Amino acid sequence: MNPLHAAGFLAAILGCSAGLAEPGGSPVAAQPLVIDVRTASEYQQAHIRQAVNVPFDQIADRIAALAPDREARIVLYCRSGRRSGIAEQTLRQLGYRQVENHGGLDDMRRSGYQTD
Repeated sequence: MNPLHAAGFLAAILGCSAGLAEPGGSPVAAQPLVIDVRTASEYQQAHIRQAVNVPFDQIADRIAALAPDREARIVLYCRSGRRSGIAEQTLRQLGYRQVENHGGLDDMRRSGYQTD
């Protein structure tokens, strides 16, 4: 992983910007934690560059390790938006307030996110 990708991944995990930019190129105060809620095999085929893979049915058990701050901005996606919608509901029930369902992988690409 090149250093810029590593920095973006670390920023996504920590919820900070460290001088990084949004997909459009403008700096932001804090990068969101991007979570791919598809299966591990789907994630391996293609995923958003800074995304962490947490299948939707594991989100409740694993989110505290990734985002202990319930005010952290979290962006979710899957293939079509259905599983990310389920994950969004789960996170909201756990008290996370800034959760966004960005639909599917193709929607994320159209929004300017790059894939690996």
